[in-house]
Amino acid sequence: MIYSVGSIFLDHIIKIKSFPKTPVKVFAQGIEKRLGGSAAVASFTIKKLGTDASFIGRLGDDDISKYLIAELSKFNIKHNNLITVKGAQSSQSYVYEDKQGERFLAAFSEKKLLNNKKIPKISFKKNTTFISDLRWIKATLYVAKHCNKNNLKHVVDLDNYELNSRVKKIIDLSSYPIFSEPGAFEFTKTKSIIGSLKKMYSIKNKFYAITAGKKGVYWIENGFIFNCKPPKIKVVETNCAGDVFHGAFAAFIHQKHSIIDSMKLATATASLKCTKNGGIYSIPSYSSVRKFVKKIQLRKL
Repeated sequence: MIYSVGSIFLDHIIKIKSFPKTPVKVFAQGIEKRLGGSAAVASFTIKKLGTDASFIGRLGDDDISKYLIAELSKFNIKHNNLITVKGAQSSQSYVYEDKQGERFLAAFSEKKLLNNKKIPKISFKKNTTFISDLRWIKATLYVAKHCNKNNLKHVVDLDNYELNSRVKKIIDLSSYPIFSEPGAFEFTKTKSIIGSLKKMYSIKNKFYAITAGKKGVYWIENGFIFNCKPPKIKVVETNCAGDVFHGAFAAFIHQKHSIIDSMKLATATASLKCTKNGGIYSIPSYSSVRKFVKKIQLRKL
């Protein structure tokens, strides 16, 4: 079982031809609503790749929460530990996607939801893995402490945050901290992927990774730096590709693949996701990932 702890959103997807250079009215080619959120999408990826998933997050008591819970149920993702905050609005985002698959995203979570202090009861049993994001820092820190204490695998998605003592503690305690480029530079104050990895490793000798879009993912393991680069693909949709990557990595690490194999398979999963529209409905199957992974380039730097 993999527990995914953190954000869940209702995404409003607005399709446009291109992003305007100045603020003007544009006509949309389509509008969809989907389940989103880093931890939530990761749980769908985990399930699609053949491992049971349980999502733990916070919702309001509105119609949006009913839709999101229905999506979790449809995919047989456990959600017994969801927290419903009375009188709160569930988180939402508006995502503008152009024809090249690039996106602009504006996310909103109201303070009543974010300020809820309750942490659900979580069982840290042997052979369980955890993945979490920084949209719910209190819960992620709680998970990091207990996973570290119980020697459990813990993947953390480190993106779009302001560095503070709690985030530093999460990075220190988690077994698999995975940064976006901006997230890595926020932590190290070094605007270089290789330089950031070396600086992280000098702080504490362990695994660190940085995702870098078309350049793939870089990581340091036992003092050596590696890069997995995806092949050229026709990009249709980039939205939620990072969430899919994190979920896939957690799934493959949980399935006892090596770090190198897990990175290659996760890169393949995210790359395939980018070739199709549909959000959680276009997460690739394990069999298609196994075929595509042969195209992934691995370099030791």
